[in-house]
Amino acid sequence: MQYQEATLRQISTAALAVLGSMEMAYIREIEEDGMTLYAIYSADGQRLGEEESAEVAAVIARQNDLDAFLVC
Repeated sequence: MQYQEATLRQISTAALAVLGSMEMAYIREIEEDGMTLYAIYSADGQRLGEEESAEVAAVIARQNDLDAFLVC
């Protein structure tokens, strides 16, 4: 436990920023061509896809092993 704690204390800000980013995503409501869609983005902001409902977007994210969070 002490080793892990010491290692985390020495991690750089940049490394901390990407820690877990491959496992997280966020869902945001967008307007596109006059339609309301829910876009799925990776933690680094890359757009991965979109769905017609937030619930379906969350299911798609989970099916791809991502923890998704709805943001306003």
